[in-house]
Amino acid sequence: MGNVSISREELSRYAESNLAFHGLDLDRISSIFVAQIYQLERNRVLNIFGIMDEVKHLEGIKRSTSTGKERPFNGAVLNGLHKKHFTDARFILKNIGIHLGYENGKTARLDLIIRQAFERNTSGYVDDDFVSYIAHHTTVGAYEERARKSLTGEWIVFKKHEGRNFYLTLAAHDEGDEDIRRRVEMAYEFDFPFLQENA
Repeated sequence: MGNVSISREELSRYAESNLAFHGLDLDRISSIFVAQIYQLERNRVLNIFGIMDEVKHLEGIKRSTSTGKERPFNGAVLNGLHKKHFTDARFILKNIGIHLGYENGKTARLDLIIRQAFERNTSGYVDDDFVSYIAHHTTVGAYEERARKSLTGEWIVFKKHEGRNFYLTLAAHDEGDEDIRRRVEMAYEFDFPFLQENA
């Protein structure tokens, strides 16, 4: 991915003309956040509509969500900030892994699928039914079950102020709190200096 230089005015025009931002108060979305969305769309990394649909859900514009409720961050570095998951097709395997217990070593669901495959097998061989059962229940079936509960992905980071949400940055689970905090501070400095008083 190559670096692209883009001004705050260009970012503003981008957001104003992009359907993903339609209906949102752009004055509450930081230029850091918009730049990240721009980069994700330009480089075709994630579907930006999935991210912005979660923002619209937080704003009451969109009723449904495929991810869990927004929550405050734990820990001193990100204290006072909130997070909301967004998801994308690139997180399908992670969601399946969480559902089957691969992420935490608690594989009771996976064990059950395998046990059921053996119990329903009448041929005594690894036949098409046996393979299909395991394949379906460890992929499509696992993802569908996970989706009925709550999908995961990465985070929208925002701050609540006077009853409104201010969208600061996107963040990944595997990056450090200090890195996220640096971008939050940049968003405060560039766009929302009044939020620093409440940091």
